[in-house]
Amino acid sequence: MLRTHNLALHFDEGRTKALDGVDIEIFEGEFVAITGPSGCGKSSLLNLIGTLDNPTKGELFFCNQPYSALQDLSEFRREQIGFVFQSFHLIPTLTTLGNVLVPTIGRSSDHNAIDRASDLLKLMGLESRLNHFPGQLSGGERQRVAIARALINDPAFILADEPTGSLDSTNATHVLDVIANMRLKKSLTIVMVTHDPVVAAKADREICMCDGKVISGSRRNP
Repeated sequence: MLRTHNLALHFDEGRTKALDGVDIEIFEGEFVAITGPSGCGKSSLLNLIGTLDNPTKGELFFCNQPYSALQDLSEFRREQIGFVFQSFHLIPTLTTLGNVLVPTIGRSSDHNAIDRASDLLKLMGLESRLNHFPGQLSGGERQRVAIARALINDPAFILADEPTGSLDSTNATHVLDVIANMRLKKSLTIVMVTHDPVVAAKADREICMCDGKVISGSRRNP
């Protein structure tokens, strides 16, 4: 489903190499954990996959189509990718339901968005919290809202950047269980950046990075 070829991201006129020739393959339905020390390029890779940054060189492919050939990156991002971040990024003035509906803005023909958002929140165990604001929710509840928001447009894959990093162990376990259940229900592909070996152990495959390069796990074993 996803592939990169000689992917690089340089700053400061090439003196800083966040990514330096990264080649990976991610298959449909896989749960892949990207690991490595702080500053090794994990989040930079996730941002490039998510079209939040542009590579200095190299190419990314989705279902064998190069990103550079996509006509509208914002539409691709909205329709194909769901994002889950460590710090939730919920809008404090919107209710739980309102936050989940944010990615549907601009989809004028989407008449079932409210029903879909309500169903997702029920799956997350948040049916009694639809009209609560983020400040009234626990950390684990806020992350589950963020996961529902990521799923609202039925994306092809989820990009998760340290989604359990701000949670205690109980909430972290619950959130991982929710992600695992959603993966099975919706046949999702998941790419997750994590420092936590317990989280990484739940993945099908671990891609290890160091100094902007992939050092192991770039391809699935036959």
